[in-house]
Amino acid sequence: MKHYSPVRTILLICFCMLGMSLAAQQPSPDSMVEVNVTVVDSEHQPLPGATVQISGKKQGVISDMDGHVKLWVDRGARVEFRYVGMKTVSVKVNNPLKGDIVLEDDSSQLDQVVVTGYQRTTKRRTTGSVATLSAEDLKGSPTANLDMLMQGKVAGMDVKALSGRPGESAKVRIRGTNTITGNADPLWVVDGVPLQKDIPSISTSQVKAGDFNDIFSNGISGINPNDIESIAVLKDASAAAIYGSRAAGGVIVITTKRGKEGKLNVSYSANVSIVTKPPHDANLMNSAEKLAWEQELWDEFSADRMAQGLRYPVIGAVGQIRSGYGRYAGWTAEQQDAEIRRLGEQSTDWFGELFRNSVSNSHYLSLSGGSDKTSYYVSLGYAKNNGLVKKTDYERYNINSKLDLKPSRRLKIGIQLDLSMQESNGPSLNVDPFKYAYFANPYERVYEDDGSYAADKTYNSLARSNGAVSLMEPENGFNIMREINETSSQSKNLSAQAIATLSYSILDNLSFEGLASYSYTDNHTDNVNGKDTYAAWMDRPFDPSYNSKRTYGSITQTSAYNTSYNLRGHFHYSNTFAEDHYVSALAGAEIRGQYAKSIFEKRYGYDPVTGNSAFPVYPEDTNVDYSTLLSYAKIMDGLSGQSREKSTFASFYMSLDYVLKNRYILSLTGRTDGSNNFGSDEQFNPTGSVGLSWNVDQESFMQSLKPVLSTLSVRAALGYTGNINKSVYPQLVMDYSSSFRNTGDYFLRIGDIRNAPNPRLRWEKTRDMKVSVDMGFFNDRIRLQGELYDRRTRDAVSSVPVVYTTGFSTQTYNTSELLNQGAELTVSATAFSNRDWRVSLSANLAWNRNKLLKYNPPTTSMFNSNYEGYPIGAIISGRVTGIDPKLGIYAYEVRPDVEMNTAADRQKSNNYAFYLGTSNAPTNGGYSVSVGYKKLTLSLGGSFSWGGKILNNISCPISYSSLNGSVVENIPTQENDLYVNYLNVTKDRVNRWTPTNPITNGYPRIIDAYGEKLGLDRYMVTSESVTRASMMENVSYFKLGSILLSYSMDYPWLKKALINSIVLSAGVSNVFTITNYDGIDPETPGAVYPQPRTYSMGLSVTF
Repeated sequence: MKHYSPVRTILLICFCMLGMSLAAQQPSPDSMVEVNVTVVDSEHQPLPGATVQISGKKQGVISDMDGHVKLWVDRGARVEFRYVGMKTVSVKVNNPLKGDIVLEDDSSQLDQVVVTGYQRTTKRRTTGSVATLSAEDLKGSPTANLDMLMQGKVAGMDVKALSGRPGESAKVRIRGTNTITGNADPLWVVDGVPLQKDIPSISTSQVKAGDFNDIFSNGISGINPNDIESIAVLKDASAAAIYGSRAAGGVIVITTKRGKEGKLNVSYSANVSIVTKPPHDANLMNSAEKLAWEQELWDEFSADRMAQGLRYPVIGAVGQIRSGYGRYAGWTAEQQDAEIRRLGEQSTDWFGELFRNSVSNSHYLSLSGGSDKTSYYVSLGYAKNNGLVKKTDYERYNINSKLDLKPSRRLKIGIQLDLSMQESNGPSLNVDPFKYAYFANPYERVYEDDGSYAADKTYNSLARSNGAVSLMEPENGFNIMREINETSSQSKNLSAQAIATLSYSILDNLSFEGLASYSYTDNHTDNVNGKDTYAAWMDRPFDPSYNSKRTYGSITQTSAYNTSYNLRGHFHYSNTFAEDHYVSALAGAEIRGQYAKSIFEKRYGYDPVTGNSAFPVYPEDTNVDYSTLLSYAKIMDGLSGQSREKSTFASFYMSLDYVLKNRYILSLTGRTDGSNNFGSDEQFNPTGSVGLSWNVDQESFMQSLKPVLSTLSVRAALGYTGNINKSVYPQLVMDYSSSFRNTGDYFLRIGDIRNAPNPRLRWEKTRDMKVSVDMGFFNDRIRLQGELYDRRTRDAVSSVPVVYTTGFSTQTYNTSELLNQGAELTVSATAFSNRDWRVSLSANLAWNRNKLLKYNPPTTSMFNSNYEGYPIGAIISGRVTGIDPKLGIYAYEVRPDVEMNTAADRQKSNNYAFYLGTSNAPTNGGYSVSVGYKKLTLSLGGSFSWGGKILNNISCPISYSSLNGSVVENIPTQENDLYVNYLNVTKDRVNRWTPTNPITNGYPRIIDAYGEKLGLDRYMVTSESVTRASMMENVSYFKLGSILLSYSMDYPWLKKALINSIVLSAGVSNVFTITNYDGIDPETPGAVYPQPRTYSMGLSVTF
């Protein structure tokens, strides 16, 4: 038997214990498994700060900057992956878990995920005012531009159409207007790159404004809505201040779709739309009504005065016939009556002649897929909108391609190429068919019996019919359809952009992110006026004599391009300390710039067949002396020219977010921009913000309320944003004229200095304060968001009067101040949801109070649209009290602070001045309702606007002032003017005050300015500044914008045909509008291209 010494025994025990200790430090393959995953969203973008928790244990771990997390868990344990705004994923781990954990957006918290353009975060971790829209929110109108698809979807963002012309951009305002002379539009950011596609404007004395087509000037219309993944609207300084001196108007951040890991996914969609006339009409008289109305006016104002040999008015065709004008001279009463009856046999609906039912279509094809190392996305888009008005159409092509590479765990590279081509066609912009349709007489005809164009015998003949001198008409007369068919305006736009992004994880919690972009925009326009058109007749600079009947066509061509670049890089650090402290910091720099150039040329004597031109010379009988030659040279000099713009910026920015226990959030942002738009002493201008947020629902004392009050967050923020006003230059700039001084041997430039150098010219600063509360009830089935804000803009640029000894009458400085205060409310609810039924609804309401706090205008008048103490666009005029029953004209309220003792007091306009409202409606909002049953979904939505006022700008093209002679009686308003009835009027115009029928609930009396003296101005004010109030209209409206019915099919038998799903849809847009406005559309008041009603059908297939 062998014996062991005690030393050897002790050593053996020590080694055994050491081995057991070492073994204890490594997980047993039998009892534990490794979790080594990356937490990503549905776009396979990493989610830093995601919480990974083992079921049954209080503590968890947080994913790093790349969303990566690694830990060991017990075999069979359940691991939960959470991220705010995402659906929680729970996985039971029986084997090692590797790869990506994909978290889908939680439909009940879809607006929680926020992409700001600089980083991705969540709404519960932001202190700013941010609203998000998904691709689903942009459905409803296949023919609409992106900006109109956003109408009514976000509280505090007011989107109004400027016209219904295909491709036309809308007016977008976020929380009011905060500049007087600058650009109040929001900054658009697409995939992290701000849009810089401005085309410089052209100004010349010879080329008319209507010769230019600027429909594609801002670049928004070129974005294909089908490519959009999400939109974030940054409304306050806390959210937008990181964009610096471009963010005062708010920021709209667009994120487009990217490729996802997986097999090839092919998606195709097509829409066919029928464009029809708007739901409202103008309520104009037909032929029989208009002829009867003209006869009534003839009997009242003309018949007796003609019999007495006095001056008498000639109103319309009846007036021409009864007075024996032109070809009616010598006609008997029977012949006159027969002619009037003949004219009444047919009635032309001029809007009906302009409008048409057209078919539009769009197509979209996308391919995407990839692996864990590479993903790709390619899309092709085509849209054709043939428009409501004859000879108008819009066409767009889009190509979008993206390639995302992940060569290593730490490096990610993205490459993106975008291309869009657009074309818009229509009549020359020198032609206004909508104003013509409002006022053309219905008994005028479009075509003669032989099919030739019929000349309008009344539209331009008021002066001649009434014995006054007027411009001659061309021998073929005026016909609106000839103007439409023989003039044209074509605009073509090509835009290309390349974007490269890089993200490198230096450490697990520190990364560098860079972006570089370059864009090129090319814009061409052709405006043609045929030689037989009235547009050409009115544009004959080589025929100074009124007796000349010579005509010649013209073409105006512009060619413009814009190049821009953007280089940006920043370091991003995020980490969680001691489980309760989360920090995210970002710091970087950016340089960007753009250069744009426009060239134009106008050629007379243009031949559309050959494309050549033969410039006319003065008529043969012209006395051609040296001054005449100089005049000719001046005309030629003004027919071509160019404009150039260049801007550069350098910026430094930072942001810091600190989150304590997921309850208390502190956010800091800062940025400084250096620009050549600022004065030499103000080259760099800082902006920044500080925000606080409290997620109250995370507190322990709130847990008992969780079944009812599921979420509650309170936020407050203060910050500064800026706006660059390009209407003024800091340097001494010579503005050159398009003409030259001829000294005989030399041609010398002529110019003037419009502004003195201003080294203190600086950005317009907006101080932004807000408080908000977000609440969710019953597991967020009902959500309520409310917000109050106060935005004060200082150093707004405006012109002020200066003493003449300076060499100027006015100068432009940072002198004015504005205020925007408001409240916003958004309510959304999932009213019902089970296996078969889904009912959800949402509504938003925003109120904005705009006020000029400090403003010194160049000319002082109480009736300016901008007046200190009132909103921008204020309407200050008289306050109508009704029609005076004795006098038959409008009476106006007298200000309570004045005394009316003399007749002179009654004529002082200021004694009647009241604030009546503003053209910018203070209250706006929208709503949507969605009802689903199994695979069928019905959605509807719209917008509303309250409190907007306008002075009716559908002004008649003729009036008493179109005639020669001494005015006998002053005319208070257009409604009192007899001569506007020479053209067409609304049906209710017959309901008027007369001496024998002194009603006060219709129109006022009609007055002949050259008839008998009534002396009304002795009793009533007749100043146009006061009396224009009678033309004011309320343009409030409630609109059902769209109805969409869709049916989704994902049956198993489709899978066998390699089809994942099919969606069929049918919809109507611009369904109806409730309004008191007398015109066609209160959203686009006036004689403009109206918004049509559109019926659409769609098909979407995914393979």
